[in-house]
Amino acid sequence: MNALSGSCLLLASGLLAAPTPAPPQAAAGVRLRSINPDPATGVARAVIVDQGSLVHTALVFPDDAVDPPQVQDDARAQGARALANIEHALRAARTTLDSLVRLHVYVTGAAVTPAIDRLLAERFGRADTKPAVTFVETAMPRAGMLVAMDAVAATAWTPEPGTAARVVSPLLRQRTPRAAHAAIQRAGPFVVVSGRAAPGDFDDAIRGTLAQLRGDLERVGVSFDQVVQIKSFVGDIGRAQRVEEVVSEAFVGATAPPQVVMESRMAGDPAEIELVATAPPGPDSRTDVEHLQPILGRYSRVARVNGGRPIFVSGLYGGSPDSVAQVDDMFAALQRVLQDAGSDVRHLVKATYYVSDKAADDRINAIRPTIYDPDHPPAASKLLVRGTGRDGKASTFDMIAVTSAR
Repeated sequence: MNALSGSCLLLASGLLAAPTPAPPQAAAGVRLRSINPDPATGVARAVIVDQGSLVHTALVFPDDAVDPPQVQDDARAQGARALANIEHALRAARTTLDSLVRLHVYVTGAAVTPAIDRLLAERFGRADTKPAVTFVETAMPRAGMLVAMDAVAATAWTPEPGTAARVVSPLLRQRTPRAAHAAIQRAGPFVVVSGRAAPGDFDDAIRGTLAQLRGDLERVGVSFDQVVQIKSFVGDIGRAQRVEEVVSEAFVGATAPPQVVMESRMAGDPAEIELVATAPPGPDSRTDVEHLQPILGRYSRVARVNGGRPIFVSGLYGGSPDSVAQVDDMFAALQRVLQDAGSDVRHLVKATYYVSDKAADDRINAIRPTIYDPDHPPAASKLLVRGTGRDGKASTFDMIAVTSAR
């Protein structure tokens, strides 16, 4: 049995043990490479995880600490609190912000972003490894909140093959019973499932969507026990808490995976939900990434990673003032950063497109089949959002790939 200090270790089957020693200062067992890091911003264009398991956190808010200090109506102060809470979640997974790989920053508007930019520059500008970072604008489910974050980091912790260790920090509140603050994805095979959305009344739609996702996983030999993060995009952000509750109910008798809920302004079904899961070793494959059920050359229903090292790409922006030309700029920039990281578009695993402009949305739909191999498009979600956190930028891309190992 593993011992944990200052945190509780939970597997999919429930509580396993507590407590563990704090993680060592040296990141033994973890090796990261930043691609085109910028000391002025503290951000890299991409990060490669050469060694280590991945840690996925839940969405955290500035006031999520068990004994939170008074949260000021100040973007930088709130960002610092959110980053501290990310650190609490990571420590429960035996790692720290020093091994941060990817940070998602959710802001209420582009006016918040400069303060967070300064915070990240101060925290990571001199760091050995600088993270990939993506900004997106969303309404917040709590009054007074200007910023929220979720993260991916690396840890030397190695769970059993095919299992997802889900952990709880005693320093953070749980929004729902049995909710994990982080989950550990063992280095090796993993699966990403594209966003699903079922029709119906709110609760029934969430349950129906989860049933679809469960079916997608079962078709590739993976179960809900192996899920390491669930991300939901809802039209009514005021129902974020209810989304988390319904999702948690699907993990009967087990600790639920960490969850992220953000706003989507797409019309139609109540929510779109996507997930990431660890996977057991499969039969030998000739490809690093299997793209299952490709749809119109735009995306695949499921992407299964068999080989290569994970690459997390920072949110991309186009340089042109025109929203359509920005899309072309971003796809060109994507191909350059993948090349710099030893990869290519055939090794894309997951694409998330955050779009605030219909013309840009139409261009993304049109250009994807010309960029991707029709048999190998990545798993994907495309969301209509309030903005991208940057004035004048109508859309941003958030990408995961793997290096070419064959």
